[in-house]
Amino acid sequence: STVAYPKDKKEFINGLQNSLIYKWNRRGKYLIAELKKKDRINIKNSTGESFVNNGVLVVHLRMTGYFTFENKISQPCKHTRIRLINDKNEELNFIDVRSFGQMWWVREGLLAINIIKGLGSLGPEPFSKKFNIDYLSKVISKRTKSIKSLLLDQTTVAGIGNIYATESLLLSKIRPNRRCYNLTKKEYDILVKSIKRVLKKAIKAGGTSISDFKNLDGGVGYFSQKLKIYGLDECGICGEKTYNITIAGRSSYYCKKCQR
Repeated sequence: STVAYPKDKKEFINGLQNSLIYKWNRRGKYLIAELKKKDRINIKNSTGESFVNNGVLVVHLRMTGYFTFENKISQPCKHTRIRLINDKNEELNFIDVRSFGQMWWVREGLLAINIIKGLGSLGPEPFSKKFNIDYLSKVISKRTKSIKSLLLDQTTVAGIGNIYATESLLLSKIRPNRRCYNLTKKEYDILVKSIKRVLKKAIKAGGTSISDFKNLDGGVGYFSQKLKIYGLDECGICGEKTYNITIAGRSSYYCKKCQR
């Protein structure tokens, strides 16, 4: 079910009704909307309205989820899971082909990190000051896992998916199956910088659309046109044949010439 919390879907609907999406935030791959509701008791005055906090709406798109915005009520497609309609009859639709995406309404007074297990265990954000060479050296340099599997682990660093981990490792000249304890401090430094560089380029390009991802206007992300190795038969740097192995259940492309 797309509605993960509360378990009672009527409670989810009633919680969202008459709410204002006041502000969107992000933590890792979670989208977090701060909600406000009209205060029926303390009406401000004739010139304005009073609002009170109404908790948060948390969304995880998973593999195939995305939002579309319509300026009028329309016929939903068969993969539409949630429809949010405002008083202007504008629609914010959550569409998810594989139905893996989830939503949580966490009422005011409760903490989302206590309700959503994955949200509470996230590592630092890639652009935060905490994500640096010292962090990687202390936290994962002695681990026996592969560097690729650690990058995909959201408790290590929040928000890095398979595509961006693959591209970052190519830019760092590190093979995805290298064990963490085999990497040098210099390689960790290069990896941190490469991750930030790849993510900045991807954001500028509007994300990566391989199959399902779309933005609110129905447009696609153009970083897929700038990929150097993910999903490619030839390395975008040297032109040599690429190899694909499975790490942590995900396809991991690499170049034997560029990565060691």
